Amino acid sequence: MDRSIERELIPLAQTYGLAILPWSPLARGFLTGKYPRGASLPDDSRAARDMNVSGGIAARTKLQFSEAAYAVLDTVDALAAEKKSTSGQIALAWCMNQPGITSPIVGPRTMDHLKENLGAASIALTEQDRVRLDAVAQPEQAIAPYYTGGLIDFKPPAYRW
Repeated sequence: MDRSIERELIPLAQTYGLAILPWSPLARGFLTGKYPRGASLPDDSRAARDMNVSGGIAARTKLQFSEAAYAVLDTVDALAAEKKSTSGQIALAWCMNQPGITSPIVGPRTMDHLKENLGAASIALTEQDRVRLDAVAQPEQAIAPYYTGGLIDFKPPAYRW
């Protein structure tokens, strides 16, 4: 949901032989289809909890449930149906096969989640599949910009050594 690292960080890592381990490749469960469009958030979900706090976390969580985010999920769901896999497997297969990516970091809560995640290793995405995904999640852009609000401040430091 945030491909902004493709602007500088991926080329930097490739140039200097550095590994990239992207966190949250399933966008906190969003790309598994866990949060259908228009449905209430499950009470026990992290997303529901985060929507009830103030500040940057709530703002980022709201961005995650935008129409642009659901357009990505619609494409992921369509590919999953075509490949007889799950949406989460498509998202993980895409992430782990991007240039410069060593391995996505997964965080399954259950053994079933882990087994499903591991199934992504057998998914083959074609160039046409990538074109479809790029159309809804443009390279170097962010659908849900996680580095906004109060999370990180990229301004020069107030005090220098």
